[in-house]
Amino acid sequence: MNSMQILLLGHEGSGRRGLERTLTRLGYVVMSADTQAMAAPPSSGDMIMVDLRDDSTPHEHLADALRGDGRPLVAVSDTPTDAVRRLIGRPAGTMVLTGAESDAGYKVALSVCQALLRGASAREAQMAQETGVVVA
Repeated sequence: MNSMQILLLGHEGSGRRGLERTLTRLGYVVMSADTQAMAAPPSSGDMIMVDLRDDSTPHEHLADALRGDGRPLVAVSDTPTDAVRRLIGRPAGTMVLTGAESDAGYKVALSVCQALLRGASAREAQMAQETGVVVA
């Protein structure tokens, strides 16, 4: 079992449920939340995966809420939507997948996210050591 916890955001439906099954099968702990009326993402999870494939739901509000989130993010989208464009360039990192990936593709993307998390933790530890400030 992988110790990384993934917050999976998206409209309740077969796409998000399929992602949840895939991530669980790969050994990740998955927490899901519907984005329909979400003002801000929950703080649970080490990283975020957001399913943007539902064309009937505008995702721009969610993308704006995720811009400042400090966790790595994987966006799953069939097309380069406005929401995807808004997520690119986040300081915590964003990867975009089409949703047609194999298990190996998801493993690579999530390994990159884990590396981003380790790098952020190492930078925080170094900053704390240099400044004497402990980041909780």
